[in-house]
Amino acid sequence: MEKINDFKLKEKLYEKYKIKKYFETNFKDDLQLVKFKKGEIIHFEGDPLENLYFIVGGRIKVSVTQENGKSKLICFVDNFAIVGDIELFAGANCSTQSTVMKDTYCLVLSLDKYRGILLNDFVFTKHMAKELAEIILDNNESDSFNLLYPLETRVATYILLTSEDDIFKDNLTHVAELLATSYRHLQRVLKRLCDKGILIKEGRTYIINDVDELKDLSNRTVTHL
Repeated sequence: MEKINDFKLKEKLYEKYKIKKYFETNFKDDLQLVKFKKGEIIHFEGDPLENLYFIVGGRIKVSVTQENGKSKLICFVDNFAIVGDIELFAGANCSTQSTVMKDTYCLVLSLDKYRGILLNDFVFTKHMAKELAEIILDNNESDSFNLLYPLETRVATYILLTSEDDIFKDNLTHVAELLATSYRHLQRVLKRLCDKGILIKEGRTYIINDVDELKDLSNRTVTHL
């Protein structure tokens, strides 16, 4: 982690992401701008919660350890997000691990001074209630999707939802984690779709050749992952 002593950049990011609107309290002067490099860990699962992190540029992977010891992908964050807010309200240690996927800027707020203030901040608690409701809905739909449908259906749905101009290009390792499968199994499914003429593989890119057949494979009741 590198501390960035650039007041103008800090001010620009603070205003760009409208951080003020999430709180009654004005703590802008106490925010520290930092930069995490690719591969760094912002916090480990089980660490004491010492800071709130406002992700203001870059990309992080949020994961959790399952009972079998394997890591499960929760999500990727490449837009603005607050990391640590849920644990703050739960009074718990960090429940996930946040790994930097590409260089990431954060505005960091130490909780030594603001922990109690934030817990009694009406604007912040209202924001948290909305965020928690969205997380529950997203998790319920995601878990149901992964449990009830075969992988071919999940892959077809994912491609339809994420492709642009009939072109699908994504990190397949990440896709495999998102769809709760192995990289090899995902590759086999993609090859099968190519063999059927539904997709055409060009390098690391897949072109949708038969969108109607892909829609038939997809479960049309699923609107998002």
